[in-house]
Amino acid sequence: MILSEQVANKLKILLSSLPSWKNLTNSQFVQHLAIFMGWTVEDANFKIERARQEAFIGTALNRSSLVAHAEDREYLPRKPKPSEGTILFTNTGPRPILLKRGREFVSDAQLPYTLGLKLLIPAQSKVTAPVTQYGKTSIIHTVSEEKPFYEILINKELTPKVMALEVWVDSGDGFRKWEYSRLLTNAYRDSLVWDEFYHVSDQIGIRFGNGTFGKIPSQGAQVRIDIQYTDGDTLLQERQYLYPLEEIVDIAGVPASLNIEVATTIQNGQAQESTEEMRRNLHYWSVYNERLVWDNDYAYFIRRRFPEVVFVRAWGEEEAERLWGPKLEHINKIWICAYAPREGIVQDVMNAIAEVPMLCRNFQWYNPEHVSFTLKLTARVLSDKVLSEVDEDVRAALMRAYGRDSLYQRDKVLISEIYECIQSTGHFEKETGAWFEAVPEGNFEANLIYQMVSLDLENSQIQIAHLTY
Repeated sequence: MILSEQVANKLKILLSSLPSWKNLTNSQFVQHLAIFMGWTVEDANFKIERARQEAFIGTALNRSSLVAHAEDREYLPRKPKPSEGTILFTNTGPRPILLKRGREFVSDAQLPYTLGLKLLIPAQSKVTAPVTQYGKTSIIHTVSEEKPFYEILINKELTPKVMALEVWVDSGDGFRKWEYSRLLTNAYRDSLVWDEFYHVSDQIGIRFGNGTFGKIPSQGAQVRIDIQYTDGDTLLQERQYLYPLEEIVDIAGVPASLNIEVATTIQNGQAQESTEEMRRNLHYWSVYNERLVWDNDYAYFIRRRFPEVVFVRAWGEEEAERLWGPKLEHINKIWICAYAPREGIVQDVMNAIAEVPMLCRNFQWYNPEHVSFTLKLTARVLSDKVLSEVDEDVRAALMRAYGRDSLYQRDKVLISEIYECIQSTGHFEKETGAWFEAVPEGNFEANLIYQMVSLDLENSQIQIAHLTY
């Protein structure tokens, strides 16, 4: 029997025991009153069960509940990653043009794009440069009260687009940059630090110290939050145009004649962490607190901050002694080695690690050593297959799995995996009689921690022909 019927029957029994209601027990009025009370209790019970469901990470349905769990655990959702590509500058004027790094442009969709390096474009020349889909804005806030753990929230519309923050505080002597300190770790009473948190209202916030762990900003102080924001997963195809936000002039100060178009597609961005991602990650919230102790902690931290990193290693003095022998300079030193298919990853990774408060601050970058192998592939396919298409599919599959920019980097390449990779192209089904033979040659195993194994496709021999009967 459902709950509403149980309540209705219970009400009738209770009313029948009251002298003034005894004669009305079987009346239409009491019948409808009992039904109403049954539905009321049923509804209340459902709401209680739903509220209880929202109290657990595994069963919560509302994003607001998961965000509340995240704030309780000081968890920070992954920020969006901007799309990247290159643009072509064509200077049709008589004088060179100098563009500063960070120069902003907009697309026809009014999305901001930022130049990745300082650029000199000679007269009557074309130059290609990297560009990233993000813009810059600032928020000015006046501290209303001098109190411990003073907080400032970024508006809800901007929060999903925030990819990076910097905080500057003016206490009357000009703006000074305050440093990010996760959970205010290793901060003292006069430390100019701030922490980031994610508020239950689905907003990014910054929090200052309490006078013991981090300085309290004074009342009336001006706080400027410099924000880099991106729309994440966006696409801008080749030959589409970009337009400067501000007028571009040449080195003589004369308005320049400059065309800007996309050279390689601007893509591969990611949106902010979704609700379901947050649910999964909250089960392992403790590993996101940026406590870098073991080598895998560093690798995880770097990959989460920079999803484009395809290879990362970290090691300390024990591994260094195995590599280079005992030396005094190895003491209390941590080596970082990583690779991503873009420029600037070295500086970005080292800056990110430097922001994490730790006792050991002695980091050293080590460039990965690329070791490669070649492949000798002989294959036969059905006569109805277009050889150029088969060749293209095989090469694409091999590069996805074993190329230098592959997300599936391995310390050791197995011949069985190579066969599975080629078989996955769908051109070599056993029942058709199509076949192939693959022989790897060269270095297909990393012998040292900083070695990165990849396929040298350019020097590989791939021979594909039709079956002959």
